[in-house]
Amino acid sequence: MPPTFRSSLVNLRHINFQDFSNSLTPEKAQEPSNALLESVARSGILHPPILREQGLTMLEIVTGRRRLLAAQQTMHSISAICLLLPADTLPVEALAINLEDTLLRGDITVVEQAIFFRKILVYMNEKEASHRFLPLLGLEPHRHHLHTLLQLLGLEEHLMGAVHEGQLHDGVARELLALNFTDRLSLYEVMEILCLSVSNQKKITATCRELAARHNTSVMALLCQPEVRQILDPQETNIPQKTARLMQWLTEQRFPSLAAAELEFRAFANTLKLPKALTLSHSPSFEQDQVHLSIPFANRQELCKVWPLIANVLKLS
Repeated sequence: MPPTFRSSLVNLRHINFQDFSNSLTPEKAQEPSNALLESVARSGILHPPILREQGLTMLEIVTGRRRLLAAQQTMHSISAICLLLPADTLPVEALAINLEDTLLRGDITVVEQAIFFRKILVYMNEKEASHRFLPLLGLEPHRHHLHTLLQLLGLEEHLMGAVHEGQLHDGVARELLALNFTDRLSLYEVMEILCLSVSNQKKITATCRELAARHNTSVMALLCQPEVRQILDPQETNIPQKTARLMQWLTEQRFPSLAAAELEFRAFANTLKLPKALTLSHSPSFEQDQVHLSIPFANRQELCKVWPLIANVLKLS
């Protein structure tokens, strides 16, 4: 049965802003964004917050904390139109309403999902929660999906905030949980400095874990090596250049024989003294001994002019 709401003009002083029992966002994201502040300043609160009666005068926020804060900050409002739930509304139903409201926003994050399940499991068991709420998230009602989400709550607050904001991929975040505290933070620090893409986050995590295990050292010690600091510190190098250099260095450490073969190939190419326009390349990972010489032409006519000479050379070889 749908909950019973009533609309009311609420004095903001009667709202308990210190109660976060229904909040699904990490602490870092609980302040209104600039976009929301600007929207509320222009048009007011377009989507009424939902509150639950708490005692005779106080009200508990179910949804809309940031909208109410934005109204306070931009319009200096002392009241707002809100939807009220009666005091006897069960906590589980208040959380369910918040989930529905967040889903309507269209971009619920995995961190919000995890926080929701942590709070709802206070009132129901995993089987009930999985069958009632996982399908709303587009997931099968299996408890392993629940456990996968809840894993993220083991992250430090600022890492959870990074996942929530889309700066850290949730799959990578779960990989980071396999590391100790110092290794996890050292690795994320590099990701943050370089604003790494998801593919590079995955690559650097896998590579650093493998190298640390191979050399019986820590990820933090690996990333504190002088070569890495020299890559990260120079101010004159832009972020894409730093990223490319770091990834190249890690690849060389991971595949030393391949790196040595690459150096030998470059030395060989230099002995040929090829014109700048020509490029010499090897097979992927040196799987074969073939080499490829590329000669660019401005157009077909230019190729046709010199083709008889090239054809003659190929016949002689």
